[in-house]
Parts: sequence; structure tokens; C-alpha cells
Amino acid sequence: MQISDLLEHVHRGQKRKGGEPYTSHLYAVCDILKNEGIKEKTVLDTALLHDILEDSSISKEYLALKFGDRVADIVEFLTKNIAWNTAYCRTKSNLDEMEMIWGEYPEAVIIKMADRLHNLRTISGFSLPKQHDYLTETTECLLPLFTKILKKIQVGYFKKYMRGLLTKLKHESRSITKHLTTTYGDQH
Repeated sequence: MQISDLLEHVHRGQKRKGGEPYTSHLYAVCDILKNEGIKEKTVLDTALLHDILEDSSISKEYLALKFGDRVADIVEFLTKNIAWNTAYCRTKSNLDEMEMIWGEYPEAVIIKMADRLHNLRTISGFSLPKQHDYLTETTECLLPLFTKILKKIQVGYFKKYMRGLLTKLKHESRSITKHLTTTYGDQH
């Protein structure tokens, strides 16, 4: 089974907040990485599959069988722990895990960066409170974490991609903050 067939099957009928098919997000994350110059099949395949464990009954073992252990491990690493009760706790748990093993899985970090970048670019599909929360989570949790990774960890040749994605994330965050402040003032 091809990844595209699996994605279409698993996400059939699912829509994003803006109304577009859910799979458009997965392809967009992959395209962001390609546009950065990433060509590694493992990274691109993982980008396409990054939400599959959260959004389906597909198991890590199935992913490993079909796409390899590395892809399955990274997808699992990118999957938020559902044991936490709130979105913030799930994100915090995921960030703590990222901080512990980012050196082993630099691919996960760049996929997380591309995922966040696409979600910021399509943030208008979120409610205003969700936009505010998502932007706050980005600026207060993720951007400092990604900056820390770039400064402290040996991530090999992925560093140049991380640097480019971090620049784009900061730019997008500033742009959204400016738009929200201009449009809604301090009430966002």
C-alpha cells in the first residue's frame, strides 16, 4: 500500500477547521520540507504519516512493517501522549519528550517545525481563542525549544534546515501577532 492510499483511507471524510480535506495538511507539511531542500525519503514519508497514530487505529507495528522502524519510531515520537487530560498537558509532555531525545531524532524536530509552520499559515481556520492559544504555545514553548536545540545539540546536517524553518516560524508568529493586535487590539 502506498502512503497516499493509506492517508486517503484513514482520513476519508475528515476536514480541517478551514473546510479543506485533512490530508491537505499532511501534503503541505511534506511540501514545506521539500521546499527547504529535504530529499530523504524517511523524512518525507514520516512527514506524511506524522498524525496517523493520533488520528486512526493504525499501530506503530503496522507502520514499522510497511514503512520501516525509523519511520514508525519518529511517528510515535511525534504523537502526543493521549493520557494527558488537556491539550496543553499533551503538548507539554510532547515537548519534554522532544527535549530528551532530539539528538537521536533530528528528523522529528524538523517535521514538528514544518507542521507548526503550516498550522500557523492556516491559523485563520481556528476560532479567535484557539488562534491566541496556538500562537502563545508557539511563541512561549516551541520557539524557545527550537532555539535551544539549534544552540545546544548536535543535529548534523539537519541544522541548516532547522535554522531556515525557525526563521520562517518566527516571521509567521510575528505576522500573526501583528494581524491579531491590529484587528482585535488587546482583546485577542
